[in-house]
Amino acid sequence: MLGQNLVTQSPAESTERSTTSQVHSVTGYHTSDTMSVHGGNHGFLGATSSSAIFAEDQANLGMEVSDCKMECSASPASTVASEKVQKGAELLLLLKHMTLFNRFTRRWFDLCEGVVVSEPLYRIWTESLSSALDDLLAHARNSEDLLGLSELVWRNTHGPLTFTGTTTAREWADQATGKKLRWEIVGIVVSMVGLISTTLSDRDPIFESCKPEFANRAAFAREMRAASDLCLSFCRDCEAPNEMYLCFLYENALLLTMIKGDTSYSAWQRTGEVANTIIAMGLHQSPKASEVINTPFFLAELRKKIFASAYGVDKSIATFLGRPPRISQRYCTMELPLDLRDDQLILEGEELQLALRGLDANGWNTSGVINRCTWARVSMLHTRIREDILEIALGVEVDDIMARARQIRQRLTTLHASLPAFVKYNHSSITSVPAIARSNGSSSSTTLWATGSSSNVLFMTCIHAEFLRNEFLLQRALVKRTMGGIRELIPVARDLLALVLLVMSKKDFLRDFQGDLVWMMADHGLPCAGVLAIELLKQEQSHQHDPILPRSETIQDLSVFISNLATVDPGEGIYAVCDQGRRALKRFLDKILSPGPSAASTEVGNNDTRVGQSSAAAGVGGDLSLCWPTGDDSEFLQWLESAEWESRWTGVG
Repeated sequence: MLGQNLVTQSPAESTERSTTSQVHSVTGYHTSDTMSVHGGNHGFLGATSSSAIFAEDQANLGMEVSDCKMECSASPASTVASEKVQKGAELLLLLKHMTLFNRFTRRWFDLCEGVVVSEPLYRIWTESLSSALDDLLAHARNSEDLLGLSELVWRNTHGPLTFTGTTTAREWADQATGKKLRWEIVGIVVSMVGLISTTLSDRDPIFESCKPEFANRAAFAREMRAASDLCLSFCRDCEAPNEMYLCFLYENALLLTMIKGDTSYSAWQRTGEVANTIIAMGLHQSPKASEVINTPFFLAELRKKIFASAYGVDKSIATFLGRPPRISQRYCTMELPLDLRDDQLILEGEELQLALRGLDANGWNTSGVINRCTWARVSMLHTRIREDILEIALGVEVDDIMARARQIRQRLTTLHASLPAFVKYNHSSITSVPAIARSNGSSSSTTLWATGSSSNVLFMTCIHAEFLRNEFLLQRALVKRTMGGIRELIPVARDLLALVLLVMSKKDFLRDFQGDLVWMMADHGLPCAGVLAIELLKQEQSHQHDPILPRSETIQDLSVFISNLATVDPGEGIYAVCDQGRRALKRFLDKILSPGPSAASTEVGNNDTRVGQSSAAAGVGGDLSLCWPTGDDSEFLQWLESAEWESRWTGVG
C-alpha cells in the first residue's frame, strides 16, 4: 500500500491510504451539494463557521437539514443589461470558427487526454452546440444578429445545474450546450483552443489555416485569451460556481500563465482564484454525513481530478516563485482520482463495473497504460512531498531540519518503490546521466524514446524529473538552512540538467509539447545550471578541481543549455526568465573560459577570497549560501544577472 513504510505519517497521509485501498464501486461517492445550485447557499462552511452549531446535532433533534442551513436568496436574473448582451454577442461571433477550433482539439485529443476536461464531455458540448447553432452562426453577419442568442446564454448561465446520483454524464453535459448553452462552455472551448495553440511550434502548418483572421500563433493565442477572460467575467457576474465553471477557470489560468508567464502578477492572482474556488466549493474535504447527497460517479471523479491538478499547479508556482503554497494538505482529504481513462469515467452499469475491476486495490490500472489520471496520481503523490520540502525551504521556524530531511528522503524512496511497475521509471531506460545529454538519446535510452508515444515519453520523463527536482530542492534547502556543503547537491544538479538536455535534444519528437519543454528549461534546468556554473567558477578561481564536477563535461553541458535557452521565442510568457538566465550563464561561462589570475595573485586577495579558497579546498566549496543566494528561482536569476564578478570572485575591487 502507498506510503506504508513511511518514517512519519501525517493525518493527510493516513487519509490517503484509507481512501486508495477501498473497494472501488459506483456507490459510496458522496459530496456536498454546495455551490451546485445557483444561490442556494454560501458554499462550503466548515466546523468553525457560524452555522456549524445549528447543523451538528440536527439529526439528534429530529430536524431536517434544510431547517439548519443559512441560505441567501437568489433567483435567475429577470433582465440582463443591454451592454452585457452586446458584449456577449460579440464574443459569440468567435464560434463561427468552430471548424478551425475543432482542428485544434482533434489534434490534441489524438495525442493525449484532456487536462481536466475529458474528450467525451467536450465532444458532447461541441457536437450539440454545432447541431443547434451552426445555421444561426453561419448566417450571422455581425454581432447584432446574435443578440438573441447572447441573451439566451446569459439566462442559461444564471440558472442552476442539477444532478442526482443516477444522472448520466450526457444528461449532465446536455444541461449546458445546444439551446441550453452556457458561458462556461464557451469559455472552455476558447480556453482549450488557446492553450493547445501555445503548445505547438510557430511553424506548425495548422496556423496557416488561421490566416487571415489570425496573423500567427501568438496573435491567435492572444485572441483566445482575451475571449476566455471576457467569458470568465460573464461567469463571475452570474455568481454560479459549479464543476463546469471550475474546469473553465482552471483552463483559463493555464492559458493566462502560458501567455503572461509564471512570474506575472495576473497569473499569480488567477491560480489563487482557482484555489479559492476549490475551497469555496468544498472539494478539499469529504463532507459530513448530514451534508451529503448521492453524486454520479463521473462527477465525483472529475472533482478529484480537478483538485489533484490544481494542488499540483499550486505547488509548482509556489516553488518557482518561492512563495508559500495556498492549498495545504493539512486541511484537505487527499483522495487520488482512480486510474481510469477518460472514456471509462463516463461508463455506466456493468461496463463501469468491468472497468473498476481492472484496477488494483490502490486504484492503479492493471493494463499498464499511462493515461492522464495515471499522471495526476503520480504527480499528486510527489507534490505532497514537495509541500513538506517547501516548508523546510520557505518556513520561518523549522525544527529538527536534518531529521525531517531524512524522513522526506525515506518517503521519496518508499514512494518510488510503491509505484506500479509500468510507471516506475528505470533510470537507465530514460537517460544514462550525464553522458546521454551529449549522445542525443542513443544507447541506453533507446527503448523509451524509440517505442513510446510522445505523450507517454513526456509523462515518464516528467515523473523522473519531478523525483530529481524534489531531491534538488531538498538538498538546496539544507544548504541554506544548515550552512552545509554542496557535494550532495552537485550530482543531483548534474542528473537533472542532463535529463533536461536529453529532452531538449528530442524537440522534433516532442514538437506538440513546446510549452512543456520551455517550462522544463526554466523550472528544472536553470537552477541546476546555476549551481554547476557557480561551483565550476569557484573551482577555477581556487585551482581546486573535484572529480565530482568534471570540468570539460560541465562546460559542454552548460554550453548546450545556453544554446537551448537562446531558442525560446520572445512571444513565450516565460521568455524573460529564460533570456535573463541565458545571459547570466553566458557571463559565467565566459569568466570560466577566460584566463584566470595566477595562484600567487589569488593568494593575496581579500578575506572573502581566502574564505572561498579554504571552502573549496575542503571539498568543492562547503558553504554555498555564502557565495550565492538560496532563495527562490527568481531571486537567483536576478542575482546572476547583477553579480559583480571581479569583486565577488577574485577580491579585486
